[in-house]
This record gives sequence, C-alpha cells and structure tokens, in this order.
Amino acid sequence: MMYQYIKGLLVDLTSEAVVVETAGLAYYIYFPNPYRLSDQKGQQVQVWLYQAVSQDAIRLYGFFDQAEKQLFLQLISVSGIGPKSALSILAYGDQAGFIAAIESENVKFLTKFPGVGKKTAQQIILDLQSKLSRLKSEALPADQEVISDQSESSQMMIELEAALNSLGYAKREIDQVIKKGDFSEVDNTADAIRVALRYITLK
Repeated sequence: MMYQYIKGLLVDLTSEAVVVETAGLAYYIYFPNPYRLSDQKGQQVQVWLYQAVSQDAIRLYGFFDQAEKQLFLQLISVSGIGPKSALSILAYGDQAGFIAAIESENVKFLTKFPGVGKKTAQQIILDLQSKLSRLKSEALPADQEVISDQSESSQMMIELEAALNSLGYAKREIDQVIKKGDFSEVDNTADAIRVALRYITLK
C-alpha cells in the first residue's frame, strides 16, 4: 500500500518522529527535525508520507511538504544513502544550500551533513547533477532559492550547529539561536559560535 499523506491530530513528538492520530489509529512517523511542528501539537496536521518496507520492519517517513518529500526520494536513489541518512540531511532545513553544493560540486560542503563522507558526497554529485532542473522545480521550498555563492554561509551555519550540538545544546535551542541570532557581521565559524553563545547567555 502506498501513501501520499496523512491528515490527523498531532498527539506527540519525539526527537526522531511525530505521532499522528486518525480514525482511531496512531501512526509513528519518522520525521526530519520533528520539533518544527511543536507549535501544532494537539492540532490537525497534514504530513506527507513515504512507506519503506524491509525484511524486519515497515516504517513510515514523514515530511513537512511535498518539496521535502521529493528531495528525500531523490536522496534515497543515491547509492549508499538510506531513509535515515536522507532524513538527517533534511533535518538541517537547507535544501537550497544542499542543491547549490551539488551544482557547484562542493564535496566539502556536502560532508558537513550527518552520515555523508567524502565518497558518499561524490556519489551524491554523480547521481544527482543530471537531475538539477528537477530538484530545483520539485524539491525546493517556495521560500528558498538556489544561490551558489551562499554556500560558504550555509556551510558556516552547519559547522555552527555541529559545534553547539557537541557542547550539549538541544536541537530545538540550536534552531532558535540560528533563527534569531544576529550573524550579519560574522564571516567565520569561530565568530558565529561566539555570537551564538552570547545570545544563549543573554536571552
């Protein structure tokens, strides 16, 4: 059975999934950065779905919108990337930076994503460069635009997230810092970390 999406009550969130109840059944759906939906807990939501069937389990993977699902489908078509690795990439929320890195063959940028080593990054570029037009039209949120010269800034934010994570800060807190912190005068990761820590201390 193939699913397109589910509409129901968002009853719970975990670090890896959302739980959506509909017609008396509750579905555990793996989701990239579930805390994006924290303000909708207890409300009706629509989650786009992909069902993965393996020898030991049947799992549902969910997405914020159809564009996110399309990028997921392209990612799992790459040799060496499974559903969980694809979700980890999507959890960073920088589809535009990711697609720009493929376009510019920026292996170093791609290796900043969880579970992506140099060989996997090269494979991503090899497998997806020919699909760039489709990625830009189908797998890019309406509020994002692929701009290659923004890759350096996006890479810095990924490095900042990794640094804050290693310091023990929760994903939700890190997302808030990156969204609300003033990084306009920052041009390297070390300075970005200082700005982030100052924001956390003062908030």
